[in-house]
Amino acid sequence: MRADGPKRTDTAMNGASMPYGAVESPLADLRVVEISGGVATAYAGRVLTWLGASVLVVGTELDTAAEPAATQLVADWLHEGKEVATAERKRDLAKVIADAQIVLLDTDDRGPELSSLVRSATNAVDASAHPPVVVHVSSVADRGKPIPGSALTAAAWSGLSWSMGSPGKAPLSLPFDLPSFEAGAHAAAAALAVVVANPAENSVLRNVDVSARDVLSYYTGMITANFIPYERPWRRDGARPPGSGGVYPASIFPCKDGFVTFMCRSQREWKALLEGMGSPEWSRDPRFEDPRVVARLHADEADSHLVPWIAERTKQELLEFGHRYGLPIAPVRSFSETLREEQFRHRKFFVSHPRRPDLLAPGAPWRLNEVPGRRPDQARDRRLRIEPASGEPCDLLSGLRVLDLSWVWSGPMVTSMLTDLGAEVLKIEHSGHMDAGRMRGRARRDGREVEGPEHEVTPYFNQMNHGKRSVTLDLKEGRARELLLDLAGTCDVVVENMRPGALSKLGLGFDELSAHNPGIVMLSMSMAGQTGPLKTMKGYAGIMAAMSGLDSIIGYDENELIGSLTPALGDPNGASHGLVALLAALHRRRVTGRGAWIDLSQIEALLSITASPLLASQLDTGERVPVNTHPGKCPHGHFPASGDDRWLAITVQDDSQWQTFVELARCDGHDLDPHDTRDESKNRLENRAAIEEAVSAWTADQDRDELADRLIRHGIPAAPVTSFEDLASSDWAGERHLRTFVQHPYLGETPIFVLPWKFAGRAAGRDLPAPILGTDTDDVLTRLLQIDAATLAELHQSGSLR
Repeated sequence: MRADGPKRTDTAMNGASMPYGAVESPLADLRVVEISGGVATAYAGRVLTWLGASVLVVGTELDTAAEPAATQLVADWLHEGKEVATAERKRDLAKVIADAQIVLLDTDDRGPELSSLVRSATNAVDASAHPPVVVHVSSVADRGKPIPGSALTAAAWSGLSWSMGSPGKAPLSLPFDLPSFEAGAHAAAAALAVVVANPAENSVLRNVDVSARDVLSYYTGMITANFIPYERPWRRDGARPPGSGGVYPASIFPCKDGFVTFMCRSQREWKALLEGMGSPEWSRDPRFEDPRVVARLHADEADSHLVPWIAERTKQELLEFGHRYGLPIAPVRSFSETLREEQFRHRKFFVSHPRRPDLLAPGAPWRLNEVPGRRPDQARDRRLRIEPASGEPCDLLSGLRVLDLSWVWSGPMVTSMLTDLGAEVLKIEHSGHMDAGRMRGRARRDGREVEGPEHEVTPYFNQMNHGKRSVTLDLKEGRARELLLDLAGTCDVVVENMRPGALSKLGLGFDELSAHNPGIVMLSMSMAGQTGPLKTMKGYAGIMAAMSGLDSIIGYDENELIGSLTPALGDPNGASHGLVALLAALHRRRVTGRGAWIDLSQIEALLSITASPLLASQLDTGERVPVNTHPGKCPHGHFPASGDDRWLAITVQDDSQWQTFVELARCDGHDLDPHDTRDESKNRLENRAAIEEAVSAWTADQDRDELADRLIRHGIPAAPVTSFEDLASSDWAGERHLRTFVQHPYLGETPIFVLPWKFAGRAAGRDLPAPILGTDTDDVLTRLLQIDAATLAELHQSGSLR
């Protein structure tokens, strides 16, 4: 766990000069066995080492999508801080596992050596008198068993790839193993959730299955709540989300010296943008008054005015323009540019690579702090009292209480995951300052808007906040602030994603909260972190992706960048990393009774999963846009199938699979091996263009789903590149229980996607809708603070509760 020393005084972190102690190694008492051959399991172990766990690696050479020159560098980074098992310890795996609290198993088929290790580990767990928490990590799982899969096919199945790219062109996938990194973060979080809950040794809750396909499907399901129910399609629309994601502008635009991202998401920001442009004549047209109407009906015409204006300015000029007018604008940076950013130097985020100290690598994207000397009140036991209420995953964290001060997606996603695991989450808003997720507009059905209060008929808010309880407090009122502090005294966790310093100005920062409750664990999720020159930077997922370098590698080439604005990866990625750190701090509190403040930078969290291109950018190989390719595998990509806009993801991983692949094509009358490359993967890579052109000619005549099934049956990773509709109606999504349906007072029966982890085949998730604003205020204040009816009436009348 990286820290800046035992104590520091940091006025930027909480608005006052307050010495903070760095919390080092909150997982120091945990021993982890990692059996890995791929990125997902290795990254899960990497995340746990950042938090102080002792991790023993028992595995094989890592299979990564890094550039050849960076392959070993990435593997060394992933295994930094871990102990590598000797041959003797591999032979005595039962003893190694008997000493572990967590076992991470890579269950993808990566050859006989890894398969043998996984079998031995599974047998050792089954025979253990005190079984550890076991997390099975795969690219694709079906009916509880891994099937041939890869990072490419996981993204294709999930509906995520379908949304990235330009109309009429092949869909794009997340490059450089990003789906596997996402699965790894979730695997680490799943392991810690069970450790914190500590269910009985014979409980099925100690056996967890995390699949990259399920994780990305969860992301897709959450973000499409901002598209499908509003009759905005989930499809490729170039560098902007379809319908601009509901509010104009939201896109990557070419500028004088590269690309820049604009992400205005409100009427105020739209007006500020137009004023900054000098209120041009075209902007006075009534059609351009409401940015939501512009997004739905006039985006192309608005682009015709905005694009030339942006093209005349440099990235730096536009960045300064955004700062001046309070607009979410960011240059699309290369990784080389990101490495030079002062913000990361200030926070000491980049660290020397363990093997090549001349290279920089990502560090942990969070800091854990506490107020020295502030110890639990011995009169009140501050240790956690989590008791799984049943053997069901939805009760795993029963007893945990969370104060939710977050909004939009990343913060509410953290608390949503806790809700799905049984925590009681108190959502704090008030009528004058509601969660902006409530203001995404009315759902539309058959071209008509759903009736009801506008802030209650948005499926986006319903998805992100299902199962929570709504408490209205006007935090500008002194009495309401006192009530919030009193509520914090009854809670275990606070989650917020406001601008740094916003809560402190109200007297509700970590200092005040921990004074009321020394055991409180507070997660602060901001764009760039609580400190540094960019700490007040405003933005959304697209801004994070631009600043981190991620969007510089997603496109058709360096001149046609598409980026990740449609799936908005920065938010769920920030949430998954935030959850890991939060659960680690809760484990520490369970052991010691002590609280902590977690400072998470969501840009740094994106950099944590892009170590491969970041390291490659410092080598002679430079930076490139991979466009669905893999540096070590061919064929690998999205190939056309019969019908309109139907695509198939295929990864041929080794020479044996290639031989099978060639024979299957030959049975259909197609020769894929004109260069005698059947037995040499190197030769296939050298002839990639010709081979993949031949593969396209074969697949273009095939039914997408039938060929995918046929290839999988023969052990070759394949998947249809699915639309949201394909995903939602698929048998496998139903069998994996990725979503449920809830009854909402205004929306009626509506779907929600739930936490995608499986516990011995059982799904987590609560089938409850999001709360109506303020509906739980009186009950919560009466139950937790013993406030009587007369006082409640007075508080309502004064405006403190509204």
